[in-house]
Amino acid sequence: MKIKQLLGMMALDANANEVGKIDDAEFDPEEGKINAITIVLKKNIISSNKIEIDFEDVKSIGDYVLLNKEINKEAAIEESKKAKEEVAEEEVEEVEAEIVDEEEEVVEEAEEEVEETADVKIE
Repeated sequence: MKIKQLLGMMALDANANEVGKIDDAEFDPEEGKINAITIVLKKNIISSNKIEIDFEDVKSIGDYVLLNKEINKEAAIEESKKAKEEVAEEEVEEVEAEIVDEEEEVVEEAEEEVEETADVKIE
């Protein structure tokens, strides 16, 4: 089976409940195997969340991807939301740190210009 065929397939948990569709696969070219799959959990028409499942948790692949484990969709959606929020917070902190660094550089440049201007007036 090609990875392209895997993408878009419906994933079912151990209880045959629909979990979502396969969105991505993490492939290790050195070992020639799939390490993990990403499943999109459909919440409603306009929003969705993703979870990553180790490929070891895949029981079989046929018309569906059948998982070895039970997935609580609501809990997985909440976990995905929390992960998104944490990533967003980290990105905000990085941007804030960059802004502070840039402000410090501007202040240093301004101080250097003031010193140069003061030196010119003294001469």
